Amino acid sequence: MYTKARIAGHPIHPMLVAFPVALYTLTVVSLLVYVGTHDYFWYRAATYANIGGVVMAAVAAVPGLIDFLSIPNRTRARETGLKHAGFNSLALVLFAISAIILGHNWFDRVMRDGRYALDTAAPLVLSLVGLVSTVAAGWLGWRMVQTHHVGVKPAHDGAAGLQHRDEIDDLDEIPMEHTDRHFPPRTVTHPGNRSLMRH
Repeated sequence: MYTKARIAGHPIHPMLVAFPVALYTLTVVSLLVYVGTHDYFWYRAATYANIGGVVMAAVAAVPGLIDFLSIPNRTRARETGLKHAGFNSLALVLFAISAIILGHNWFDRVMRDGRYALDTAAPLVLSLVGLVSTVAAGWLGWRMVQTHHVGVKPAHDGAAGLQHRDEIDDLDEIPMEHTDRHFPPRTVTHPGNRSLMRH
């Protein structure tokens, strides 16, 4: 299934997701370094990385939602996409809460006994769980591309006799007469009353 959200033929969502993943990871690393060193630089770095990660995750979610809504109903790709979106949404919520706490602690910091009182417990737990959720979402995102071929431009749809690229849900679904006879076929029903074969 060719992605609807693209620039010059390139899917937008995969280009953007690298930013929140990197910033989420930087948030966790910076908090851990701050816990070990008590250097305020790392707490500030965690705060800005967390805020940036949430913003970029929200931006990346827009083309991701467009792609998800383009996936045909009652397909394995749609089911995987729903789980992918769920884990990404969970991570976004957790990191958003963490960003609020970190932002409040940093921008409204108060010095006590010569040091700033900067809490790390809640943000660290939230960001760790959020990072695990992000990894799960990434694993499912890989499955959508590698297994279900969401966002992949079909190269053999004309040879398979399909009129529109969007008729293909998974690229391993092609009309029966074009399948390799050496592999046992599995018939699936496709909108448009065309018999398709899945390897």
